[in-house]
Order: sequence, then C-alpha cells, then structure tokens
Amino acid sequence: MKKLKKFLLISLVLVATTNYAQTNKYGIRAGVGIPNLKSTDNNIYSKDYESVTGFDGSLFADFGITEEFSIKAELGFLRKGGERNGWQPIPAALLVDPATGEPLQLPPGVVPYATFDNKAVFSYIEIPVLAKYEWSLGETWGVYVNAGPYIDFMINPKQKTKGESSIFIYSPEAGDYIPITPPMSFEATTDISKDLATIDFGAMYGIGVTAAISEHSELLFDVRGSYGFLPLQNDKDTYGTVHMGSLSFALGYAYTFPSKVQKTPVKQ
Repeated sequence: MKKLKKFLLISLVLVATTNYAQTNKYGIRAGVGIPNLKSTDNNIYSKDYESVTGFDGSLFADFGITEEFSIKAELGFLRKGGERNGWQPIPAALLVDPATGEPLQLPPGVVPYATFDNKAVFSYIEIPVLAKYEWSLGETWGVYVNAGPYIDFMINPKQKTKGESSIFIYSPEAGDYIPITPPMSFEATTDISKDLATIDFGAMYGIGVTAAISEHSELLFDVRGSYGFLPLQNDKDTYGTVHMGSLSFALGYAYTFPSKVQKTPVKQ
C-alpha cells in the first residue's frame, strides 16, 4: 500500500507540471502483448511456462512540457499469462483422490506428476506514467522513446486445465514413475485470486514512430517492454519467486490540442 501511495503521489506531481504544457495529445492504442512468466529460482512448479499472447490496449493523455519532452499517462486493459502443456508436477495439496473425494495422501516429499494442459490467464488494469522524448523527422514523421513506472491491478485470474491422465509418483524400486490412480479428468477452470498478488509495480520502456495525417492528428506504432518488481505468487516457498514481464506491439491514434497559453507581447 505504501508503494501504491508513492506511485500515485509521483503521478500527481508529474501531471501537475503540465500546467505549462506546449501541447496536449489524447488518444488510444491497441495491439497484442507477449507476456513472460519469469521464474528466478528454477522452481519445478513455475518453470517451462510458454507465453500466451493477449490483448494490450489503453487510453492515453500526452502532456507536453517542451516541444520535444512530455509526460504520458495511460489507463490500460491487458491480458497476460502463460501455459504449460504435457508432463508436469502437481502440488500435492491440490490433489483429490478420485475414489473417495478426499485429499490424496502421499508420503512426505513425494511430488506427483501427470500429463495435462495447464493455462494461467490474468487480466489487468494498468496505469503507466512515462517520460517521453520525441524527435521530429520532418513535417510528417517522428520517432520517440519513453520510459517510466507502472502499476497493475489484477482482475479475474483464472487457471484452466484440461486433459485426462493418471497421477504418477517416482518409485525408487522401479526406477521410474508409476501410476497411483486410474486415468482422471483434469477439465477445470479455477479461480486463483487467493494464490496471486493482486498488485504489481514495475518499469516500462519503449520506442515508437508517429506519422501526421492532418494538422492535429497522427497515427503511431508503439513497441514497449515491461518488468514487474513484485513476485506473482503469494506462496513463494512452494511455487518459487515468479515475476511477470511483457513485450507489446500496438497501433494508435492521437489528436493534438494546441496550448491555450498565450505569450506576453513584448513592449516596443
């Protein structure tokens, strides 16, 4: 909560500096994001996830400080996540004996495995505040870089599993994994909000190209990357330390409102 308050305070200070803006731009961007669930400790439950491509879009306000420098605030909606298909471990606490409906009893330290498809999908409301510097390449084209902090609020996190498999454990006597249950269905959609941190805070950086289509309108192409500083999983002892990153590509449109601030005439 303290980090959230600091972020909002910094955002207000940055936006307050736009009282002397040269020009203000307002627009929309939409595209695709390629998230990356990054395990920092090679945990067996968190590694080997592949990216799930999702929507990445936002409304933005670009407040000019000088002709080249501005502060860009956004309100975005995006989907992030990862999937892991095939042979993989299952946390023993999540397993239920198909015969009794009771938690499956396993010897301490034994990790059960099964073959199934596992996809974790998260929706986020995202608020970045980016410092932006733009170079003009003539009357039509421009190029810019931007970077700054962002905060994510997770909504409706789901884990979707499917497939049918027996549950296996490793047998030292057999020197291989042996089934301990008959084949069972893994078809399920599970709310995992209690297992995950609902807020993430991180850094964002990117580049873009603009093309003027009229005196006050422009199109833009935006490429950006982000990395969350806060661990995704609440239970780090079991699932390890996982951070959420993303690479996104988006097209957008911006309309420029000229500054209403008038220069004071110089007396002759």
